[in-house]
Amino acid sequence: MAQNAYRYSRQAAAVAQPSRQQKPSKKVRTKVHYGPAVWTKKERALVILMASVVFVVMILTILTSIQMQKVEARNQAVLDRTTKVKEQNDSLRGDIQNKTNRDNLEKVAQDAHMQQSVENVRNVNR
Repeated sequence: MAQNAYRYSRQAAAVAQPSRQQKPSKKVRTKVHYGPAVWTKKERALVILMASVVFVVMILTILTSIQMQKVEARNQAVLDRTTKVKEQNDSLRGDIQNKTNRDNLEKVAQDAHMQQSVENVRNVNR
């Protein structure tokens, strides 16, 4: 494109300056074709700086999302373990209730050839 701009500007200059042999009777208006603008060092530095800032923000966003996924996975694992322990505790509580039931205690006492009379029972809660 730079070659084309140079060529057009030379043609426009040639049309604007009449040859010495002819005297123009009226002025001819020419369209000037400008070349691309040249960036200054400050503009280049600003563009590079902003591009690097955007790149760093993109990378940090990706890293943050990866870290968040890891944290969510760890939280889910802890929640699953907590739920499992609660279920085991509930199961053990049920077993304790079944084994400390009065009917079960009497059955175990009979199997061991023991007897339980009302006189030997003491209420601890009182």
